[in-house]
Amino acid sequence: MTKSTNTEKVIAAVSAIDQGPKVLKTYMETCVKCGTCAEVCPVYYGKPEQRFNPAWRSDLVRSIYRKYNTTVGKVFGGLAGARAPDDNEAEKWADYFYECTGCRRCAVYCPFGIDNSVITRKGRAVVDTLGFTPPTMQKVIEVSLKTGNTDGATPQAFKASIDFLEEEMRDEHGVDIKIPVDVVGAEYFYVPPSGDVMVNPEATTGVAKVFHVLGMQDKWTMSSHYFDGANYGLFTGNDAHMKADNKPYVEEAKRLGCKVMLMGECGHAYRIMKRMMEAGKWWGDLPFKIMNCMEFTAEKIQQGKLQFDKSKNPQPVTYHDPCNFGRSCDIIEEPRVILQASCTDFREMTPNRGENWCCGGGAGLSAMDSIKEFRMSVSGKKKVEQIRATGAQYVAAACSNCKRQLTQLSEYHKTGVAVGGVHDMLSRAILINGKAAERKDFTG
Repeated sequence: MTKSTNTEKVIAAVSAIDQGPKVLKTYMETCVKCGTCAEVCPVYYGKPEQRFNPAWRSDLVRSIYRKYNTTVGKVFGGLAGARAPDDNEAEKWADYFYECTGCRRCAVYCPFGIDNSVITRKGRAVVDTLGFTPPTMQKVIEVSLKTGNTDGATPQAFKASIDFLEEEMRDEHGVDIKIPVDVVGAEYFYVPPSGDVMVNPEATTGVAKVFHVLGMQDKWTMSSHYFDGANYGLFTGNDAHMKADNKPYVEEAKRLGCKVMLMGECGHAYRIMKRMMEAGKWWGDLPFKIMNCMEFTAEKIQQGKLQFDKSKNPQPVTYHDPCNFGRSCDIIEEPRVILQASCTDFREMTPNRGENWCCGGGAGLSAMDSIKEFRMSVSGKKKVEQIRATGAQYVAAACSNCKRQLTQLSEYHKTGVAVGGVHDMLSRAILINGKAAERKDFTG
């Protein structure tokens, strides 16, 4: 592919904004360079240079749009903030647009409501079209589309993990607590991120214990083929990949005949299923509803159906609001209900909820070890400061990407803070037959 061909494709992709979502077209016309977005951006906070200013990054797209899609840009060119792309545009964008965490914090504070993450996704889409998506991200997509999960795990490996978790719960409580698999006719189809089965499984055991206590062990199931809600098509800007990753889970839910697709502790997975796929009717009207496991559990706690021994979680605990839950899905109070019910000393970060700072690994960045130093020293700088200010010894985060980033931040900055999920804390404190879990190895 020649450089001139690349340039033409960049122009065509950016010009297509004219026929795309109205909100994106509006973002091309309204920025007044007030600097508010930079002041609240975790990346710019970590390194206040022009390159990391959200408005500057968005102008890479905006300036080309003005050149080819506005009268003032065509007539006055650079005087109107318009420009033609250079021959290496897309290659440069592969660096620039993967330095944005897509956290949407800028949209909360922008006086015009400009969401730079939407422009970032457009920039990444252009990068993807020309084949410059970072190799790690490309690999995750390939593996997920091929195997149905981002870890490339087989159904046999999944079932082995489930067997192990059931043994662990039997050791903890002295009773059989089941994680049903492939049960046709189950009311709830649980779809976590695969990390909550293969890497940080206590969130899944927590969910299993909730169903056990409620007497609903025969009312839910997981799938041995589709057990990973993670969908990196959102991060690369590739809508075709995002929908291709989504469709098998919809078909599996239909095959199982569930009434509820119960999404796990994964903000972007829930956002895609609930706010994009369901709301956008990608596959028409669905025969099931979509809800998050934290909504389910919090409701049962508020109804007095779950009891806890808070002394099992004596350490100071804080909650990191994943950006997709806190700013995109309005799952805010539910995790707090769970943590306050199961922990002795719950502490809030400041600010929190929809104003909380990104962990620094959002929009798939946490998976990219090639930029680890950037994530540790720049994009994650503010989050480390936030956590330290609470004095917490444990950070709960309802997101596998956040967990990876926060764990690496703790190790890199030697904070000594443990990291896990929300249902992890519940799993350690929930009463089963009047007793909480007897843990043989408690390090976090």
